[in-house]
Amino acid sequence: MTEFDEEMERWQKEAKKLTESGIRDDYDSSMDSKYYFSAGKIGATTSPQVANQIGELNSRLNQGLKAVELGAMNQRLMDQVPKEHFTEIKRLNKLTGSEASLHAPIQDLDLAGFTQQGWDPSQQERSIRQLNSVIERAHMMDPEGNTPITVHAGGFPTQKWKKIEEEVDGKKVTKDLRTEMMLINQQTGEVQPVRYEERMRFGKEKPEPFTVNDQMETLNRNSWDREKFQLLQWQKMMDENEQKTNSRLSQLDYLDLLKEKEEGILTKEGAQKLNLAERELKSNENFRTEAYRNMRSSVETMYERFEKYPDKDEDGEEVNYGLYKEKTYPSYKKEFEKGGKEFEKARKEYAKTIGEFDKGNVSRDVFEKAKSNFENVYNHQTEIIRRAVEDMPAPKTWISADDFSKEKVSESVSLAAVDSFKKYGKKSPLILLENVYPEFALSRADTLKSTVEGARDKFVERAVKKERDGGLGLSKSEAEKTAEKLIGVTWDVGHIYMLKKSGYSDEDIKKEAEKIAPFVKHIHLTDNFGFEDSHLPPGLGGVNMKEQLDEIRDAQKKGDFEKIRGIVEAGEFVANYKEVPHLYALSHLGSPLYTENVGPYWGDIWDKQGGYFGGYGEIMPQKYFDLYGAPGFSQLPASLGGSGGKGPERGRLASSGEGALGEE
Repeated sequence: MTEFDEEMERWQKEAKKLTESGIRDDYDSSMDSKYYFSAGKIGATTSPQVANQIGELNSRLNQGLKAVELGAMNQRLMDQVPKEHFTEIKRLNKLTGSEASLHAPIQDLDLAGFTQQGWDPSQQERSIRQLNSVIERAHMMDPEGNTPITVHAGGFPTQKWKKIEEEVDGKKVTKDLRTEMMLINQQTGEVQPVRYEERMRFGKEKPEPFTVNDQMETLNRNSWDREKFQLLQWQKMMDENEQKTNSRLSQLDYLDLLKEKEEGILTKEGAQKLNLAERELKSNENFRTEAYRNMRSSVETMYERFEKYPDKDEDGEEVNYGLYKEKTYPSYKKEFEKGGKEFEKARKEYAKTIGEFDKGNVSRDVFEKAKSNFENVYNHQTEIIRRAVEDMPAPKTWISADDFSKEKVSESVSLAAVDSFKKYGKKSPLILLENVYPEFALSRADTLKSTVEGARDKFVERAVKKERDGGLGLSKSEAEKTAEKLIGVTWDVGHIYMLKKSGYSDEDIKKEAEKIAPFVKHIHLTDNFGFEDSHLPPGLGGVNMKEQLDEIRDAQKKGDFEKIRGIVEAGEFVANYKEVPHLYALSHLGSPLYTENVGPYWGDIWDKQGGYFGGYGEIMPQKYFDLYGAPGFSQLPASLGGSGGKGPERGRLASSGEGALGEE
């Protein structure tokens, strides 16, 4: 084999390897590379740790970037950015042809409404108003477009994952295992962690799994049984008190004393004993009344939970709930409704007697009789409900915080999107939920996808209502198109890669991207090694970035992927190495040097050395940018916002500070 043949074979193997990795779709020629992002669509963040976002934006524009994502670490910093700065950002966008997006506050905006103490409905309401405020500022940045807003889908740690291998029907299969899970009581907002265990069971030779889902079911069943037991305890106390009262009445010869009173032969001593007996009866009656009131309050609360949180199986079927409602509940309901007429009659009679007694028109005996009749009917109705509750299957009061977040976040997003559309119509900013670390709520593709679908469905449900009813008055098809446009996903390829530390493979992570791909409208590009969110530039870590991008590109509608911006988050790299990461991103993401889809590509040339007659050092060295500025906007004079000259300002409202690239 000649040297030429060996070289061709080597080149073909390399081409095959690159093709399989998704770097290029074909190799007809070196001019046919299918790149992922043009230079204009690869951007960077500003530093979220400073309020001077204008100065940060100028710094990024002076580096030659067109896509820049502004943001703040928390609401306090966000509120330190004057509103005039957002209109100045609009001016800079128009002047430079740049596209700015906005990241909602990172630390203190949880759309589900979680706090350190658990879930708080008031906090959820505040979070919706907080998001509305971010939407207003995003619209100021681009009143004629749809500014992408990235907001963390979940800010509350809810689970830990592990990839395990099991044998099923003689074959080894891999599956997800939640080793830890945070549970939430839907009624109270209380949270409780559970952890995967293996327990020895009676009659078993080896420990058996006691999964977090098993523990959740046990908690629901045990808490329900405890409440049932409390009802039985009240019933037991009433019975015991009744027996105690009857015994005391027997000792006092109560029936004989009543007969003596009727015959008019009751002695003074007998009158005293009769008074004691009547006080015993009254005490017992008061105890029964109080016990039944407590029972009524408890069973009403239990029944409400039973109706609000029915237990469902994996397919969403309400098996036990449906069986009870169909077979058992009707008989109790019929009995309760029958007693309801008697109850209403007794209630009205008692209310009427109270008024007459206050006026002095009826005797105390008549009043006490009406009161006793009402309480007896009330107690009987309570007894019916108590027996009905005893037969009820346990509701699913405790659920995973991840599932709970899915419902609450979709609700919050839909409300904010409807409010935004009322104000800005088709120019509304986009609300894009970002996957955070795998331990956090809604960080996996399945739950994030379900959350977006839920938010879109709720948006449509509200949007088709008449405006007078709080809706938008849209047709269903128009509402569906609007929901799909305004609500989507910011996919962080680095965050999802942190599943690696839990035993997941590149193929597993690729499948996550495949599931979420149709919903992606914005991408965060950051590299790491699967353990920490290292914020390295693309290509300097282990993230299977190109495989994820392949899946997203293939799932997008025609032309949509070209509209997506890829925001590089490499703030810690800049802080550590004092080096702009943009050329690393251009190189790793297959961006061409020229605007046409032809070579050469940044990955081929940016770090190459010049020939003897072509000068020394790398092509386009950093020194060139330091001396002359980046091509494009930076060549503008300082009076127009550029860096030409050494003026102290780069714009009327801008800071002259350089600023560092931000991190999330």
